[in-house]
Amino acid sequence: MVKQNKVDFVNEIKNTLDENRNFILTKYSGIKVSELTSLRAQIREKGASFKVVKNNLFKRALDDKGYTSIEEHLKGPIGVAFAGDQIGDVAQVLKKFKKDQKLFDFFLGVIDGAVYDSTSITKIADLPSKEVLISQIMSLINGPATGIAVGSKEIMSSLARAINATAEKNNA
Repeated sequence: MVKQNKVDFVNEIKNTLDENRNFILTKYSGIKVSELTSLRAQIREKGASFKVVKNNLFKRALDDKGYTSIEEHLKGPIGVAFAGDQIGDVAQVLKKFKKDQKLFDFFLGVIDGAVYDSTSITKIADLPSKEVLISQIMSLINGPATGIAVGSKEIMSSLARAINATAEKNNA
């Protein structure tokens, strides 16, 4: 019966990896359960999940999914933040939690199959959110368009004033 639990856990992790190709590995040793529960809630708000995994079972799931390059990093108690498309938001939550909890650390991330170290994950956490980036891009696109619209309006207004002045001069 114990073996079936392990098989079920590996299958659950494999399904989670199918749904969330992006994940961050963390070390949580020494963190209280209540604090980890708070972290899980914060990550859940971002549309992601956080799971504590057994290294050997997690290795099996990673092997089946082709993530063999990170197995050497799986030592000690490990928690995995499965981020999906919200990798930036999840990285921000983990960075803030790390700042508040000195014993907590994230040490490796996998984003679209590429492996990143903690420095890169911190850089990702420092990026603005997707919504902010979209609004910044839209304002950059909108600026020249607004200038063209205002310039066109001024040209048309000047033309209308010139025609009006010519018509008044001819009528006088």
